[in-house]
Amino acid sequence: MFYTILDFPLGKIFLAKSRKGLSYAISLRRKNRFEEISESFKRKSIPLELESKKFHKEEKLFSRYFEGEKEDFISLPLDFISGTPYQRKVWLETRKIPYGKTGSYKSIAEKLNHRGYRSVGQALSQNPLLIVIPCHRILSSDGSLGGFTGGLDLKKFLLRLEKQ
Repeated sequence: MFYTILDFPLGKIFLAKSRKGLSYAISLRRKNRFEEISESFKRKSIPLELESKKFHKEEKLFSRYFEGEKEDFISLPLDFISGTPYQRKVWLETRKIPYGKTGSYKSIAEKLNHRGYRSVGQALSQNPLLIVIPCHRILSSDGSLGGFTGGLDLKKFLLRLEKQ
């Protein structure tokens, strides 16, 4: 698994990919987060190799996104190496929400013919691809922000960025 670390306006993002596609985009805003990630790869016996040159396309897309350009990351091939089949369905459905738009936990559940709105939130809390799987675009049915693994300040930042 190859990785790189990109700067973004609120910190750094860890990106990892296989030869098939991007597997992780994780905020490194929390102290010791990189060490936690490295340790989880070691436990899974997945070697990590720093190779920034393999991330030209991802770097370009994230740069465009943080410059306020409309970017949906659909052109990126993904390689889910984590997640249950249900979580992957939730992530792929969430990926369909267009830039600048929002959805709800309820709307995702209904599209998947599933009654459990909370299970959608739980699946999104395990999203390995920050921004690429735009779980920041998911709001509660009443329009409130709901939760966000990266923190509500990051969720607000991303939503504001997409509204400009």
